[in-house]
Amino acid sequence: MSTTETISRAPTIGQSWPDQGGIYIGQRLIDGVAHHIIVAPGIEYDIEKVEFKNVDKAVADAGEINGHTDWRAPDQEDLMLAYINAPEQFVREGWDSICWSRSEHHDWPWAVDFEIGLVYYGYRGYEFRVRPFRSIIASSI
Repeated sequence: MSTTETISRAPTIGQSWPDQGGIYIGQRLIDGVAHHIIVAPGIEYDIEKVEFKNVDKAVADAGEINGHTDWRAPDQEDLMLAYINAPEQFVREGWDSICWSRSEHHDWPWAVDFEIGLVYYGYRGYEFRVRPFRSIIASSI
């Protein structure tokens, strides 16, 4: 199913959305358009020990997850939405609680720590987890 096809009604935030292959974590604007954001369900979908330069490739290499192939590395805003609405879906202690985003600010990559909710920049050579996300244009529902 493409991201612009008509889809079923979004579930309650933090709940499984089987038609979309993951957990619904909420809605956000991307380039001025409302999108529903879905995260791959469970830490078993985390890609471990990824350097920032390989974030997009690592998610692309993950291939199909729950019937969908349009997963992507999350933006920093996606991860913060997940921290607010579905933190139980992530590791919440130690180094494994840190996830790379695909976002950068002044050439520094951003990561989110699910243990304490901190968003910070990291060195490109650090290795953190990456969780696949997908987005669906909300007006297509």
